[in-house]
Amino acid sequence: MEIAEIAGYRVIRQLGAGGMGQVFLVQHPRLPRRDALKLLDAGVSRSDDFKARFQREADLLAQLSHPNIVTLHDRGEFEDRLWITMEYIEGTDASELLRADGPLDPDLAVQLVSAASAALDYAWRKQRVTHRDVKPANMLIGIDESDGGPPQIESVKLADFGIAKAAGESTSLTSTGMTIGTMQYISPEAIEGEVVDNRSDIYSLGCTAFHLHAGQPPFTGTSIASTMSAHLTKAVPSISAINPRLPKAMDAVFELVLAKNPDDRYQSCAEFVAALQAAAGGGVRYPASAQTLAAATLPHSGAVEPDAPTLMRKGEAKAASRPKSRTVPIIVASVAALALAGTVLGVYATRGGNDEPAAPAVSTTLTTTTVPVTTSSVAPPPPLVTTTAETSTSVPTEMRTEATTTAAAATAPYEGMPCTAAEYGNVSADGTLVCSALTGAWRDLTHQRRPAVQLGTVCTEPGARARVAQTDGIATCTAGPNGDLVWSW
Repeated sequence: MEIAEIAGYRVIRQLGAGGMGQVFLVQHPRLPRRDALKLLDAGVSRSDDFKARFQREADLLAQLSHPNIVTLHDRGEFEDRLWITMEYIEGTDASELLRADGPLDPDLAVQLVSAASAALDYAWRKQRVTHRDVKPANMLIGIDESDGGPPQIESVKLADFGIAKAAGESTSLTSTGMTIGTMQYISPEAIEGEVVDNRSDIYSLGCTAFHLHAGQPPFTGTSIASTMSAHLTKAVPSISAINPRLPKAMDAVFELVLAKNPDDRYQSCAEFVAALQAAAGGGVRYPASAQTLAAATLPHSGAVEPDAPTLMRKGEAKAASRPKSRTVPIIVASVAALALAGTVLGVYATRGGNDEPAAPAVSTTLTTTTVPVTTSSVAPPPPLVTTTAETSTSVPTEMRTEATTTAAAATAPYEGMPCTAAEYGNVSADGTLVCSALTGAWRDLTHQRRPAVQLGTVCTEPGARARVAQTDGIATCTAGPNGDLVWSW
């Protein structure tokens, strides 16, 4: 049965659904404003324990007011079902950028990390609240296209403070139903069920920053158990070896932020971001909030994953050919918390106020600048050489020169080849490459066309790429230890 109204809010459309309820775009009954409303299922709403936690965490979240944290508007009950309204945004999230283009431009990556850093440090200072689910999918990016020019990053906000708890409570993994995708960013102390503090969020932010810069998480596995074991036992991989474009100085920064012992890490998110900026050699000046975001070709799936926001495009969904120009923005409706038994307060991002400044080392002032485009260092192929056969017919020199130039210009794009602003979003003739505006170069597109795969399973096409199931990472078909072709990082 279609719902037309919830507690006075007029339902415009459903944005998504999860294991514990639905998310709607609604019109406020009295104000000229649209909100995101989460309506929980009756089964969980009837639990007295769940209801008490829902109310307590809503009250806690309502006391957080920061430009990088979503604002909670209201909560209540409707026909024995709990509901909550929050800010609403049109935009995307960092996990979608990773799926579309792999490693982000370093400046953009640090910008997103800086915004999340400011939110986490503020929540810890203000209410001694930890987030406990920091990951790329919870970094929401508000995009403004109102002036008709290139899309502008209007805001960056950290979503899903819903599993946040007051300091001093331990974490129960069994009660939150975490997936591999979430486990890739969780701290060792949270895995072991110990009492956690802000340093657990610092670790998760480090994992997230690693993923944004390297294109893959620092620790992963083929199962939840193996991923947990990697966090607890494995050394931090060299990020400069994974992404050679990054300076080696970043290796030491990530070794510190991802230390197994919380005492050995940076003691604030701002401290981590400052070290990250210093390791970049001063070229990264973020955080700044508004940036020009040249459009990327973002994938879209109709399925609702249990631990990720539901991403819906404006207008009618088109399952036909890929666009030749930049894609329309997608609407972010965070429904992660609906699938977590201990989580009920997911977060939406939109234009918001600021009641308290961010941490001293992390500025969140909105300024409009252009995201620097880093092109690939891959050398272009040698120029085409055209030999003109001598014939008895005299051909003017000008005509021979024009023909040679035309032939050279017809060179097919290759991965890493720089592309121009006029080509952003274009797909190569063979359908394997896309001109990425985030890197200013042609990027592999084939992983977006393949179904998700499991690491370690057999593949048949050397060099082929595909998304790893239940993660934000991309696998490549390579030779395994026994010489067989398998999917691996």
